[in-house]
Amino acid sequence: MNKLSPCLLSLAMCVAGSVSVKAELTADQQLAKRNVERAMAIMDATWAKGAIVNSDSDIAMCDVFDINTDERSGPSDVWPYTAAIEAHCSLLEAMDALERVDDAETRQWVAQLKPRYRGNLDRLIDNLEWYRGTYNLPTYAVISKSVSPYAVPRASRRGGADVSGILNVYDDQMWLARELIRAYRLTDNREYLDLAVYLTDYALEGWDCWHDADGKEYGGITWGPGYNSKHACSNAPIIQPLVWLSDIYAGLEAADALTDEEKAYRYYDRDENNKVFVVKDNATPRSERYLEFARKVYDWQKENLYNPDKKVFWDMMGADNTIKVSGGYRQHVDCGGPTGSFISYNTGTMISGAAELYRTTGDEQLVTDMGNYVAGSVREFGVESGRNGGSYEFNTDANATSGFTTWFNDVLIRSFVDVLPYADEAGVNPERYLGFHQANLDKAFENYNVGNLLPIHLRTGWGSEVKTKPFHQYSFASEYAILAKRLLPADETLSVDDVTVSPFDEAPEVYTLSGVNLGAYSSVAGTLSSGLYIVGNKKIYIKH
Repeated sequence: MNKLSPCLLSLAMCVAGSVSVKAELTADQQLAKRNVERAMAIMDATWAKGAIVNSDSDIAMCDVFDINTDERSGPSDVWPYTAAIEAHCSLLEAMDALERVDDAETRQWVAQLKPRYRGNLDRLIDNLEWYRGTYNLPTYAVISKSVSPYAVPRASRRGGADVSGILNVYDDQMWLARELIRAYRLTDNREYLDLAVYLTDYALEGWDCWHDADGKEYGGITWGPGYNSKHACSNAPIIQPLVWLSDIYAGLEAADALTDEEKAYRYYDRDENNKVFVVKDNATPRSERYLEFARKVYDWQKENLYNPDKKVFWDMMGADNTIKVSGGYRQHVDCGGPTGSFISYNTGTMISGAAELYRTTGDEQLVTDMGNYVAGSVREFGVESGRNGGSYEFNTDANATSGFTTWFNDVLIRSFVDVLPYADEAGVNPERYLGFHQANLDKAFENYNVGNLLPIHLRTGWGSEVKTKPFHQYSFASEYAILAKRLLPADETLSVDDVTVSPFDEAPEVYTLSGVNLGAYSSVAGTLSSGLYIVGNKKIYIKH
């Protein structure tokens, strides 16, 4: 891996907010470049204050630190640590987009700085091992087996975490899977994809696959293997990654042989005498199975946790946390109805999930859903003020150490970016609220910036606070980066045309999304599953 010289590293850290912008760049490109500069500035400051670096193989992130001193507590749990990975993925995606602008100086600037953040991304992912552990787990349709998920707290040695009981939860695995897929797309490191698949499959084993007396799955993924409650945060976050994996495996399956066991899906059903038994479904490709599961999870959450009056989602369905295991399998336990509060990320993940499913399936109901969810979120999770609605701010916590709402809002904000291609169809204007958030970030950066760190109250500043969380700072950096990317030209090879590929005027080569050449379309057409491929320098959906 290429490394910057110490001189260039110092330059990257010190001038992130002051690189000159050439006049040749358009206004959008100038703003995007400035956003990238500010994202880097926040990330560098957060790494300097919040990263606990003993060696490349022993890097932790603190939980809270003082903005004026070196005082810090921690290390953080795996969920806030994932926010650091998220920010690096968002920044690298924005940098990739900047490299496509027609300005040699900008492209050279990105090329000089990108290896630093790519290197930190690799180091962060490697150090996830401090959260990983192994134990035996009985699931709804798999007899107790050895599994290795990520624990909530960091362990005292790599691979030595206690992941039993409530010490690992499914939503943590989902957030990690999401970022590992993004990291795979950025780096083409197959290990990242394989780990994302492992965590996705592990989380899906938390799906309640028992069938009721009418033959319908109860459905829903519990909060974790040690819980019976089914939460919005342990269901909707996996929808978008499942669709991404479906896209990826549409190509990989043509090159990678999967066994029937790997493709299978198990569930509980009953025979004519009402006796319970495990059924193994017919083997189907991962691309199809993951897309089917994405829709199943989406439909379950909409049916069970949606509040149609507010047009946002409840937090959970409660349960008494009685864990029942019989014959080596976890048993179904009834949950109560929806309860809890309304939290911004629980609707944000459904917006992103609906956008991905609509892109892939074309189901018009999803457009209506997106419109409802965005409108409900604007009303429920923020405050518009000023003459003629001159400002809007997403609500957050009273202070930086009292909650996680700043990151919850990060999930909602990125969902507003995901819905942009469909905003006109959905009858909403998420760009308006992204513009407000851009203005709020800029106000904080230009007026309340303390060593390139921002207060969680972007419009009013720090007040008497002197502490912050890397969790929040990496959220701001990620938001600056995704706000930059949306202003920049898209990679033309990633534009999607939903077409039937027949006939072609010529016989182009077919590639998987990871770049594997499968041969001429005329030769391989009969072997391709329905899914996404790169054909003739465009990403298209092949239907059969």
